[in-house]
Amino acid sequence: APIESRAMKHADNSLARLPALWLAGGWLSLALLSPLLAADKLEKQEKPAAAATQSVTGKWTYTLEVSFDTSLDFTAELKQDGESVTGSVTVQEVRTAIEKGRFKEGQLTFEIPREYGGTKFMSRYQGRLAGDTLKGKILSGTAPLERSYEWNAKRSKPAAKP
Repeated sequence: APIESRAMKHADNSLARLPALWLAGGWLSLALLSPLLAADKLEKQEKPAAAATQSVTGKWTYTLEVSFDTSLDFTAELKQDGESVTGSVTVQEVRTAIEKGRFKEGQLTFEIPREYGGTKFMSRYQGRLAGDTLKGKILSGTAPLERSYEWNAKRSKPAAKP
């Protein structure tokens, strides 16, 4: 019986120290992590300012390979107001207004209503802005004939004024 009671007393002492060790460890962890947390918070505060300076407003041109031997030149004219994007896409002299245009955190999304052979469908664009380049995917058509295209648009520079 004396061996059991010594073991129990030792266990009781160890358990009694746990809250103190846990609190000390917690404060130490907090002291070590607080500079990292502050840097993370500062980085998060800087990101919205950088994203706010990005804009998709302008004239964009791109070419899509729509079949083995056919490519089409497109022009998108976009205007951004906050996260909302309006504008149009022109291909083969047919201009179509974009719908559901949105630009948030460097990502552009919009849709264009289309019709082919009496069937109406949407072309859904998504792209990421990097400087004067928009790059992403277009999903167009309806199942089972839905197709995916890669697009890479360049922003046209305004003509220099004489």
